[in-house]
Parts: sequence; structure tokens; C-alpha cells
Amino acid sequence: MSLRERFDVEAQIPELYYNFYGRIAWRFEPFQAGIEHLRRGFEAGLSSGHADMGLYCLLHTIKFVLFSSPSLKSTLKEIDYYLHLLKTYKSVVTRNYLLIFRETVSLLIDSGEATSIQEKAVFGDLNDPGNKPREAFFHHSAIRCYWSGHTERCRYFSEKSMNLTGQGGQPTAYIVKFLFGKLQL
Repeated sequence: MSLRERFDVEAQIPELYYNFYGRIAWRFEPFQAGIEHLRRGFEAGLSSGHADMGLYCLLHTIKFVLFSSPSLKSTLKEIDYYLHLLKTYKSVVTRNYLLIFRETVSLLIDSGEATSIQEKAVFGDLNDPGNKPREAFFHHSAIRCYWSGHTERCRYFSEKSMNLTGQGGQPTAYIVKFLFGKLQL
């Protein structure tokens, strides 16, 4: 990060912020510390023509906001703002992941009674190992079940989540492992 200040790497800000704050810094710093940097990476990505990296920054921003925000209602408003913004960029994958986060937040607020929307995330075949949204499905299902008080379902989804390949480096995987550990006590 100190090299960013010494050299002109403005065009690489989205990728730099995504890789550092989205993949590394959260292990050593609070989630809140990376949120503003990831938001800047999102904005820089959209304004510099690196929309794909900007959208990756956006997903990590929402993930960190969900795990650290004191207000679920403000998190829901932020997700809705980004969903509205994504109508312009037409990123189906990013929109789908934001809908997954939105469903989780809506369930945590009021079981989706007043805060849910018509549009829902699409997960595809949950038995297909190449299906990336299935990881998010199991992670978020475990989180939803834990906070809803469904311990056996939480245990089931936690075990499914932990058996997935490639999930070890994501903060969501660590949250699910923590919840699973709490259920074991």
C-alpha cells in the first residue's frame, strides 16, 4: 500500500484495494477499516473503466458492512441503492450476490415480512460442484438459521458449507465456522 503513494498507480486502485482490503487486511484489521477503501475501489473501478474490479470491491464492501454494521436497516438501504445502481451496469452475477445478501439482511430484520422484495437470488443446481453461488447459499443459509434459532438446520448448512472446496479464505467461511463451533458447545 505504501508503494501506491510513491508511484502513480491510480488506474490499479480497484484491483489493489480489492486484493489488499478484500482478501488480506480483514485478517488483521477490523472489517470497518476496509469498508471505506473498498467503497473507493468500487467508485474508482466504475470511473476508470475497470468495472469488474469495482464490482468485486462492492461485494466485499457489502459483506463487511453486513458483518460489522450496527444497523441492519441502513445495510438494507445500502444494498438497495447498489441494486438500483446495478441496473445501469447489467452485471447479473454481482446482482445475484447482492440479492443473496439482501435476503439475509431482510430475514434478520423481520423474517422478510415487510422488507422482502419480489426479486430473489438464483442459485442453480446445488449439487453441481462448479456452481459458485452454492457456496453463498450454504454460507448464508447457516447464518440465517443460526440467527433464527434453527440450530439443527444451522448445523446442517454449516457442515455443507465447510465441506465445500475453495471456501477457506473468505470471511464468510470463518463466520460459519465460528457459528458451527458455538453450536458444538
